Amino acid sequence: MKKIFMVLLVVFVLAVVHPTKSEAIVRYDGADVYKDQTGKMTFTKDIKVYKKNEDGTFDSLVVKRNNYFRTYEIEKYDGKTFYQMGQYRVQATDLVVFKEVPIDIRSSFYNNPAYVMINHQGVKTNGMDNFIEYGTLFIVGKREEVCRPQVLLVSIEKGKLNYHYCVGDIEGGDVTGTGILDSTDIRIFEKKTRNKGSYILTEDTEQYNGPVITRYYGKVLKGTVFYSPGIEINGYLMVGDVNFGFIPANLLKPVEDK
Repeated sequence: MKKIFMVLLVVFVLAVVHPTKSEAIVRYDGADVYKDQTGKMTFTKDIKVYKKNEDGTFDSLVVKRNNYFRTYEIEKYDGKTFYQMGQYRVQATDLVVFKEVPIDIRSSFYNNPAYVMINHQGVKTNGMDNFIEYGTLFIVGKREEVCRPQVLLVSIEKGKLNYHYCVGDIEGGDVTGTGILDSTDIRIFEKKTRNKGSYILTEDTEQYNGPVITRYYGKVLKGTVFYSPGIEINGYLMVGDVNFGFIPANLLKPVEDK
C-alpha cells in the first residue's frame, strides 16, 4: 500500500509540474488565457446579447459595462464581424471592445499547430491580385526549406503572424505578397500525424480545398484510392502529393499491403 501511495504521489507531482498543453493556463493582460481563446470582450455600456435556440426561439442575457468575457470563435462575412461569447453571439459595434490574444500565446497550447484561414471574406495579399481564401492551410517554415510555387508560408515574429506568398522556387523565383495577417482571421488546430500511404474511401463524400467545410474540388466516390502524406487536421486527412485536398478522416481507411 505504501508503494502504491508513493507511485500515485509521484504521478501527481509530475502532472502539476508538467501539465499537458491543453490543461495549461497562461496569464496575459491580467487574466487567464485558455486553449482556443482568441481574445476577450468588454462593453462600453450595459447591453443585451442573444442566443438562438434549436427551436428558433431566442434567449437574452444582459451584460454589464466593463465586465470582460472570453471569446473563442470569430466569424467574418458580408463586411461584418461576429464574436462567440459562450453560447451568445455578438456583432462587433462601437459598443464592443475586443482585445485579441497574441498569436504566439495562442500557439503555445498546441504541440504541432496548424494555421487555417477562417475569414469567409478572404484576405487580399499585399502586392498580389488574388485573395487568401477561407479554408486555406498555411505552411509553417522558412522559404529556403519549403517554398514552392503557389505556397503560402507563415512565421511568427514578435507576436505577429507574417505571411510569404511563394511564386517561384528558391533558385529563380521571388517571394511576393509578404505582409502581416490579422491573427483573428486564423484558427489554430492540432496537426496529427498518421501513416503515409494509400487510403481507400468507404463512402461517397466531398473533397475540400482546406480542413474545414469550404469550397470543394468535387464529389468523390466510394472505393476511390488516395495517397496521403499522413497529415490530419480538424478531422480531415490531407490527400494528394502536389495539389492537396482534404477528406473526412473517418471515411478513409489504410489500404493494406498484400
